[in-house]
Amino acid sequence: MPSATAQLNGHHEALNPIHPDMLDRLDPVFIDLYNQHVANTPNKPIDLAFLRSKYSVLYSYGTGPAPEVARIYDSTIPVGDDVLLEIRVYEPFTEGPWPVHVDFHGGGWGLGDLDTEAHICKHICHKANVAVIDVAYRLVPEHVFPTGIEDSFAALKYIFQHGAEKFNIKADSISLGGVSAGANIALVCAHWARDDNIPLRLIAAGTPTIDDLSAYASASDSPFKSMQENEFAPTLNWARLAWFDKLKWSSLSSDPAIERKQRERIGWVKDLLEAPNFKDLAKTVIYTAGADPLRDEGEAYAMKLVENGVEVVLKRFPGVPHPFMHMDGALWQASQFIDMTCREIRLAHE
Repeated sequence: MPSATAQLNGHHEALNPIHPDMLDRLDPVFIDLYNQHVANTPNKPIDLAFLRSKYSVLYSYGTGPAPEVARIYDSTIPVGDDVLLEIRVYEPFTEGPWPVHVDFHGGGWGLGDLDTEAHICKHICHKANVAVIDVAYRLVPEHVFPTGIEDSFAALKYIFQHGAEKFNIKADSISLGGVSAGANIALVCAHWARDDNIPLRLIAAGTPTIDDLSAYASASDSPFKSMQENEFAPTLNWARLAWFDKLKWSSLSSDPAIERKQRERIGWVKDLLEAPNFKDLAKTVIYTAGADPLRDEGEAYAMKLVENGVEVVLKRFPGVPHPFMHMDGALWQASQFIDMTCREIRLAHE
């Protein structure tokens, strides 16, 4: 497996002008927004440190204002020997203890921080009247996959066991959510929480990553039509997905014996459709985007839940790409995504 550094010496179609194949699938409002702010930015060799420094403002050209909340503060959660995860807590104006929504940010397991979904966390706190705890899990490639998912579940366990006294929350009223890789984390944690008898009210997953991309040499190899339809989509496409996937797998050891054990540790987490048990999971909301390569795998996961008796809310937002929810200042789809997510969380905690 090449080193993580070697993975960064290349280009990908993250900032190209919109591909002609995509023009009839995208909302004209998004096309204008993208052409005005992004399309003429030249491609450059990828630098992970630079990308991380800019990731949380990557879509700020489309982000709308977020409501005020009563209090925002940073804290930490211990998740093992000498490991403290940074978290950010959002408190509503009502008097606690509050129900709590735990958020896991997106970023392909290698990007993102506590600023990435700050505006969404504010909306959820204000509109759903819940405390929100945003978790900064450890990233690949510095930390072997799936350390970030394990961190997130450890944070959930801590919140369940100690949140009442530390964060003034109701430990029997917890929901989880996130976008992209963060949605994947929330879905995995739902399985682990069920197995560990941690009750959850809701999982809110936006444009989740589900499948194991490393199984395919090209977009045409994927069984999901959306991967071919949106191979050249703006903001997230096959090339960028492949870059993220290589970064993730580069976190594994170059020693074959160690790597074998690491892959055993990963197990079904590499492909959520391979989870051993889909029954008795919390109600799950899955929102997909019409111009997202990941659209169909997210919807396939939703159908798997339905087949196993899980209550599911599924909606596809037309004409928008993968990270559309960050562009609520310009896109009605993003505003609706946020409002519908907040409503589902509010109702789940009533």
